[in-house]
Amino acid sequence: AYSCVAALAVPLEPSTELPVASREDDAPESPSTGTQNVFRQIAIKPVAKTTGQRRRGSREKKGGGRQKQVKKLNRQKYLEYKYAARDMLADPGVPEEHRSNLLGQIWAKGERISYEAALEYIEEKEAEGILPATVAADLQRFLRRLETRR
Repeated sequence: AYSCVAALAVPLEPSTELPVASREDDAPESPSTGTQNVFRQIAIKPVAKTTGQRRRGSREKKGGGRQKQVKKLNRQKYLEYKYAARDMLADPGVPEEHRSNLLGQIWAKGERISYEAALEYIEEKEAEGILPATVAADLQRFLRRLETRR
């Protein structure tokens, strides 16, 4: 019986090492000081031009900056609007089921979209026959006092 290690062992042949190639761009060191040549020319590789794909991202993310100011209803006067408009809509010519809807819709359009959108909504409801002409005129006159630029 013999060892598996001894049976499988193969004698190694001596290999020759390849000589290390010297770099052409490295200057030989100064024999006296042992420092590198500080005046050596440094090879600068030209930077590859970037594709437009990367730059496109910055253009897509542009913000709007300041928005153009629009006439809207003044939010600070909401309570004044709520009570005064409710009194105006208490007119017997305005059907009961439309009063709260009109109250909220007029304020929402005037506050979020624009003052003109609220006036158009009042005119639209007057044309539909929901608001009498006198109540519509009073509401439009009242809204003029509540408008502001923002």
